[in-house]
Amino acid sequence: MPFRKRHACYGRPACSISVFASLIVPKSSRSLPTIPSAQLRPLRNRLRQSIRDAGLTDLSPTSQGSRGDAEFWDLEPSPLVIPASEWSQLSAGIVQRARLVNAFLHDLYHQQEVLREGVVPPDYTLADPYYRRPCLDLTPDRKDPASLIRFDLVKTEAGWVVTETHTNTPVGLSYAVQNRRFLTQEAADYYRALPDYHSIIDAPLQLVDHLRRLSPTTGRRPSMVFLTTGPRYPFFSEHSFLARKTGLRLAQGDDLLVLDNRVYFKTVAGLEPVDVIYRRVHDAHIDPVVFSTDFQSAGIPGLMQCIRAGNVTVANAIGAGVAENRALNAFWQPLARYYLGERLKLAAPTTWLCTDTDHVDAILDGAAKLVLRRTHAGLITQQLSPAPQLKPGNLPNAVRQNPGGFVAQSKLASVPFGRGRDRRHGFRLSVFAFTRHNHVSVVPGGIVNIGPEPHPRNRVGRTTDVVVLSGGRHRASGTLADFETTGAAGIDLSPPGSRSAESLYWLGRYLERAEATARMLGILEDVALEEIPAAERRRWLPLWRGLLAATGHEQERISARTNPKMTLSDDLLWRMTLDRNHPSSLLTTAGAAAGNARELRAFVSPEAGNILNQLDRKLRTAAQSAPQGRNRAARLLRLRAAHQALRSVLVDINACLGSTARTMLQDAGWHFLQIGKQLERATFTANTLIHVLPVAARHATANADDFGMVYRDNPELSALLRMLGSQDAYRRLYHTRSQPLFVAQLLLQQPMAPRSIAHNFRQMQSSLRAISSLARMPEDNAFARAINTELQALTELNLTPFFDVPPSESGHAEARLNQTLEGIAKELAKMHQLLGDHYFSHQASLDAMVGHPELSF
Repeated sequence: MPFRKRHACYGRPACSISVFASLIVPKSSRSLPTIPSAQLRPLRNRLRQSIRDAGLTDLSPTSQGSRGDAEFWDLEPSPLVIPASEWSQLSAGIVQRARLVNAFLHDLYHQQEVLREGVVPPDYTLADPYYRRPCLDLTPDRKDPASLIRFDLVKTEAGWVVTETHTNTPVGLSYAVQNRRFLTQEAADYYRALPDYHSIIDAPLQLVDHLRRLSPTTGRRPSMVFLTTGPRYPFFSEHSFLARKTGLRLAQGDDLLVLDNRVYFKTVAGLEPVDVIYRRVHDAHIDPVVFSTDFQSAGIPGLMQCIRAGNVTVANAIGAGVAENRALNAFWQPLARYYLGERLKLAAPTTWLCTDTDHVDAILDGAAKLVLRRTHAGLITQQLSPAPQLKPGNLPNAVRQNPGGFVAQSKLASVPFGRGRDRRHGFRLSVFAFTRHNHVSVVPGGIVNIGPEPHPRNRVGRTTDVVVLSGGRHRASGTLADFETTGAAGIDLSPPGSRSAESLYWLGRYLERAEATARMLGILEDVALEEIPAAERRRWLPLWRGLLAATGHEQERISARTNPKMTLSDDLLWRMTLDRNHPSSLLTTAGAAAGNARELRAFVSPEAGNILNQLDRKLRTAAQSAPQGRNRAARLLRLRAAHQALRSVLVDINACLGSTARTMLQDAGWHFLQIGKQLERATFTANTLIHVLPVAARHATANADDFGMVYRDNPELSALLRMLGSQDAYRRLYHTRSQPLFVAQLLLQQPMAPRSIAHNFRQMQSSLRAISSLARMPEDNAFARAINTELQALTELNLTPFFDVPPSESGHAEARLNQTLEGIAKELAKMHQLLGDHYFSHQASLDAMVGHPELSF
């Protein structure tokens, strides 16, 4: 009996869902629902498209390479369903493992009783490259150095086996949450057909709740930041997703600085003290003062001293990565007896140590049933050669040269996953646990990697969702309304970080530049096709130069002899639109905007980001697919691609601008985006007018009547108004043909005209007042004063003398107007510098009389 359709998936036609729902095999008392094989392929395609639309693959290493976006993250439609009884045993084992890991880490960095008792030989810990000696007795009162732990498990015929422990910078929590979100949207009826199951959508809020309790301060809301390695890291999409869901502000190493044993975050309102740092930077780079690193900008110089002083807490604790040592699999059982007085509830793989001669004999005898693995997996960004293969009676040279770098483990035969083609492969389950003192909470779900070992380290890989059934003991949260915790934590109006504000500012400039360039080029091409007499071409010359200068193509040579129809040749149009090597092409500008939006996922709404991602993909595809030949057919195809690029940019950029206004939180960060748009628009207008208005002033009195009104046609000024999107505004205000004086007044002084410089100044003033109010900072600064001064000067500027002069003085009027316009352009460039100096740059000087103790170990 088919299921009744409740509602359509988001963004999908209702008819497709009803057909899909009717094909789901309904549940019975003995079986779970299944998705018909015929529906799997289209569902995979929709899931892949959902991941791409969300912009979650564009920063991956493979997205720019030959393997494509899909290989970075593939999502299979059929989830792994775990019954309540099985999960109860599994989660109990994870809780035990999490307590054990934290007990071991706390002891190792403090009393080290486990080493004195000989439970673990010191060689396997103190000589571990991930053991951080400077962390000894660093935080003696902290019982939970690993606040978030990821455990990797394999299910064999004998049961679950914990194969890996990740305590340094565990990856994957966000992908587990997003797998659930994508699948409940695309396979809604399947999830409705399941019995009650647990939600994992609120896992990021559980994380931030645990972090909040780590704060060394009491009595006030702690200030917390998310320390990331930046957008070039393979899993930056996870960083930005978790930052957005937890409300933490993303920070890179140079966004933070240390003063007087306190860590400060650089914001647009100044330096803000930081209480908790959730790090996703490998601890080898966390403090370049203490740890030698090639990535100086990744960490925070002086952080270790701040931790020792008790002024900041880092999660996970520095040095926690030592628990990832695969050699510890040989000791987890005795460690459980030592710390907990218990037997392990979840087995570890049988592990043999290449540094022990007795173990080496066993390795050589059982080589056929063993596999060599590196003691540590290494950094995610590190390229490692595959571990050598074991052969009976002979250890590989790499093992003999570095026996401590390898262990031998028994081969684990995973039970197959799914049905059909998936029956050929096993799978790995990753489960996440939050710890606070002795309390451990396990996320009821996780992420499954499908396929044979080894699973990818720098990619998400082929995954699926993990559904944990509730067993009917209580009404679980895992319906299609997977909820997020609604506890009132108060509104956070903290000012944005300087880096984020600067990126938002440049996002606004890129959006405005791309839209204005596309519009100008489209109008320029239309004008070029009009019949222009040879005698009139000289009058159009300033217009061509102004447009090329405003769009960043001033190097193009345009002379009075140039045929207007040939000015915008197919080669020039290609360079302006789809040339990836030109810094001002639409491809480059739109790509920069999309890149900024991806880095700003904590600010830019998914709706606006999706539009930019799709535009970026369309332009890159058009540039790559266009032929490179010089024959007529190739040139025609490139011309068509350029035309399509113009249309796409105009439609999508305006859609993105509208989406930002409708969906983005209009906080201080949003106003920096607006300032970028207004300053770029004013600069565009000024750069165009420099080439056009002075020449218009020279000819203004050629045919003037007794009232100084010029009645001759000025088609070049009409084209100028069209290109600046102001022709309709001019007609409504002046009810006459395009006259130089009126055009100048409209584009320079008219407060109601969106493209006028005065209007943009006023809009920037309004945004500055909003930023000062939202960020709780003074309104007076050099940037605000510069805007006020220029707006006052522009308002008081009398433009009539530039155009209403005798013919004998027209040259002098032209020179004075040119000087005025160039002065405005220079002031706009100066404003850009003042804005950056005040909001985006922080220079902190230490008082020479204040003593700063050296870091002692």
